[in-house]
Amino acid sequence: MESPLPDDTTPPAAARSSVLIVDDDALLRETMHTVLADEGYLVIEAEDGVAACDCCDAALPNLIVVDARMPRMDGYTLCRELRSRPATAHVPILMVTALNDRASIAAAYEAGATDFIAKPFDWLILTHRIRYMLRTADMVEVLRSSEAWLRAAKDAAEAADRAKSEFLGNMSHELRTPLNAVIGFSRLMRDGLHGPLDPRYQDFAKIIADSGAHLLELIDDILAMARASPGSLELVVREVQVADIVTSSLDIVRLLAAEAGVSCTSQIDPDVDTVHADPARLRQVLVNLLSNAIKFTDPGGAVGLTVRREPDGGFAVHVADTGIGISADKIALALEPFGQVEQGLSRRHPGIGLGLPLAQRLVELHGGTIVLASEPGLGTMVTARFPQVR
Repeated sequence: MESPLPDDTTPPAAARSSVLIVDDDALLRETMHTVLADEGYLVIEAEDGVAACDCCDAALPNLIVVDARMPRMDGYTLCRELRSRPATAHVPILMVTALNDRASIAAAYEAGATDFIAKPFDWLILTHRIRYMLRTADMVEVLRSSEAWLRAAKDAAEAADRAKSEFLGNMSHELRTPLNAVIGFSRLMRDGLHGPLDPRYQDFAKIIADSGAHLLELIDDILAMARASPGSLELVVREVQVADIVTSSLDIVRLLAAEAGVSCTSQIDPDVDTVHADPARLRQVLVNLLSNAIKFTDPGGAVGLTVRREPDGGFAVHVADTGIGISADKIALALEPFGQVEQGLSRRHPGIGLGLPLAQRLVELHGGTIVLASEPGLGTMVTARFPQVR
């Protein structure tokens, strides 16, 4: 073994690191102690594996240098023991031994050693090896801490999202019961089922009933959005007839379109007879897209729904309107829950901004995407793409 040649320059990191030397050779321990202390390390000694475990219990070292052959507990057993303990599971271990054959080296790594160096060794190489291992361990610890922080942040975000969805769902249910009573009794009064009312009061009852019905629609949208949160809704995907879904969706929005003075048409490509999707959620997507298009289209305008097969085997739903359109910088806002493109009391179109976001969430649950293309005054086209189910 070469004589110790301590480096004159002490690395700043060394002064912050402790090294545990585990060897039954007292002279080698003393020599290594001197070399590493001159490098600026805090050095601790142990004569075998049992003593090393006691040292780790008392004060956790930054790195451990372990001899392979020792009485009571050898280096291999010590490595396995330290790796089984949470506190020392990631402490770097440098195995130092005169056994330089392949089997011994493999045994050292299998036992949990971080690196291996054979006797006799060069002291300069030993100190640089230790310095490198400590630097690597520091970087690994930073990565491990970052991973733990990201995991905690992700869990917190998911918990907050679940709490928000549960709150919205619970509040929606609590509001529906009294609101149904308000709507029901106001309609009885409006229709004069228990005797005629003064025309003025009959108008008041109609306003109450219509306002209550509108509020109920908003609550239903909030409840649907809460239910469509990730992890809260399980899709039932099966083969469905596209024509049936399109027809029933148009039937649902027909009255809304008639009241708005907007024509609604549909076109299904011949090669799209059946698709794989959750029929109820697909219908909900179409109804939301159609309703949104009708709401933002002036009387005399038109809304068209087209279903086409995609090159990848999936299908796409296009809903185009001749409405007011959206500027490019507002498209992202339109897809945000509760996002309102029109702000303030001058908004002409009622709603709380859940139609498009809810459709987007339901499409994404299918593994698809929604894209908006629009220009103010020239209308909007919403494209919902559904991937092929394999």
